Amino acid sequence: MNYTKLGNFEAICLIVILFINHIVLNLPQIILDNSGSASILNCIYIFILILIFTIIFTKLLKKFTGLDIIDISEYLGGKFLKVLIGLVCIIYLITETAFLTRMFSKNLLLLYFNNYPLAFFLFIFLFIGILANFIGRKSIIKSNTIITPLALISIAITFIFVVDQFRFEHSLPLFANGTDKIFLYGASNIFAFNGLFFLFFISPLLNKKEETSKVAFISVLICGILLLLAIATLVFAFSDIYYISRLSPLYFIIVNSKLNGFLERPELIFIFIWALALMSFISIALMFCINIFRKLTNIEEKNSKPLAIMFSCFIFVIALVIDNVFDLEMVANAFYKYGSLILIFGVFTIILIAANIKKRKYKNIDSNNKIQAKEMEDKIK
Repeated sequence: MNYTKLGNFEAICLIVILFINHIVLNLPQIILDNSGSASILNCIYIFILILIFTIIFTKLLKKFTGLDIIDISEYLGGKFLKVLIGLVCIIYLITETAFLTRMFSKNLLLLYFNNYPLAFFLFIFLFIGILANFIGRKSIIKSNTIITPLALISIAITFIFVVDQFRFEHSLPLFANGTDKIFLYGASNIFAFNGLFFLFFISPLLNKKEETSKVAFISVLICGILLLLAIATLVFAFSDIYYISRLSPLYFIIVNSKLNGFLERPELIFIFIWALALMSFISIALMFCINIFRKLTNIEEKNSKPLAIMFSCFIFVIALVIDNVFDLEMVANAFYKYGSLILIFGVFTIILIAANIKKRKYKNIDSNNKIQAKEMEDKIK
């Protein structure tokens, strides 16, 4: 199967863009709800856990350099497991995209466009994703390398302009409701790094496949720093952050920062940048859905572009299914958390471990066969 080859920077941007969209929406609020004033300590803890996971991941993937999780699934369990994992990945991406698009559109409606129908914004975002995939993968990848740094800079600026409001006593009590909430139950907050989903597909795309581990560690480092800055800013600068409305915490930071002294309505600039980040992610999600589907069906590339319309229709329907805002947040947050934990940190990891065991087993069998053959030759002589 032909791939558009990526440099390391392009690959890192592909991984980080999903994380950015979660940071912009409600990821910081989910962690704050779970860990309270101990959220900073919890972020450091899950960052250490994700580094350990990345070390294990890169070691497991060394024997399958140049393959993605679909290829490894086929090696482990044949065509059945390949198709099963492929379909699960497509469903995961479609659902993830639907929730992100719906929640961002919901915020736009609540803040600025009360008189517009939700379907209008969903259609606009998905239309851009479809158009990008019809133009081609290279345009998606190149534009994402511009949008991702731009979004990172915009998020960094939101933190810089509230530094003077930091009050370190807001982080007390340090252990909040107890160490078990931080280190035991809090370990599940590792789901925050669900952008690593793309890491399991990145190896075949790289120009230098042996640098998968480098891409992985840099991506994790960027996401970890970004998450820690977001949580630290919210905890130190705003004593009432645990009781804010369910709008984006980053939007809350902007409207309460000193940016208003330099710009009129600065939040509009940031929302525009974050909308570009969402469009970029939608385009990437559709691109990966098409690539996975092509792998499962061997459909020709020239016939695969209309699939973007089909997948977008699924996203559109799922995004409209839940009417109630609070039900939407509850379902979306549960999906982000448990879907990521089960699929990325559970199923994918088990497949990698089992594939390594199988490879080692056959290697040992081959070694034994060679030894036996040599012994037979010696006897004949």
